[in-house]
Amino acid sequence: MNEDKPSPSRPSPPAVEPIVHRGVRYEQDMQAYRHGGTQSGGYLVAVDQANGERLWVLKVYEVPSQDAAGVSTPGRYFKSMRLLPDGRSIEIHSETGDRYTVDLRKRAATWTSGPDSRGEAQDRQ
Repeated sequence: MNEDKPSPSRPSPPAVEPIVHRGVRYEQDMQAYRHGGTQSGGYLVAVDQANGERLWVLKVYEVPSQDAAGVSTPGRYFKSMRLLPDGRSIEIHSETGDRYTVDLRKRAATWTSGPDSRGEAQDRQ
């Protein structure tokens, strides 16, 4: 017999490898709620590679809330990230197709392309 097994309507967040640059590990913050975050997904955290200390966290993009409609808001996660050749910026692609550039010195994110033409990147330290 071929039994249809239920499957999740949405896969797990993509596994995105951290970037280590100049002694700092940059990674998607999957624990943002534990550290003052207000949404699931969309956060980049900088961690001291030597001692594991969180240096700063940045909300790269806003995840629109659907709570008012009575639906829980799913997270929106990074699909990929890479250090740009200038060594000062990271490019992040969200799973919805948006692309953001994070200036590591300014700790600021800028929407660069994709469906979210509003560019709602924000700083959060």
